Amino acid sequence: MSRLKEIAKFACGAEAFHAFVHAGLWLSGTTLVVFGFKETPAVHLVGAIVNGIISLLLGLYAWRR
Repeated sequence: MSRLKEIAKFACGAEAFHAFVHAGLWLSGTTLVVFGFKETPAVHLVGAIVNGIISLLLGLYAWRR
């Protein structure tokens, strides 16, 4: 069980970073084309929210007793 919590701690940090990148791209109004898909600021807003929630849930699991 402890090993899963350590993995969740790492994934929590990765998802938090992902959320911050999306938030930065959203706030700067950046539009990207990734593998032919157009990512608008609205997509980055949704990504920031979803990744933030995932990070929060992973953190709750990882650091709760």
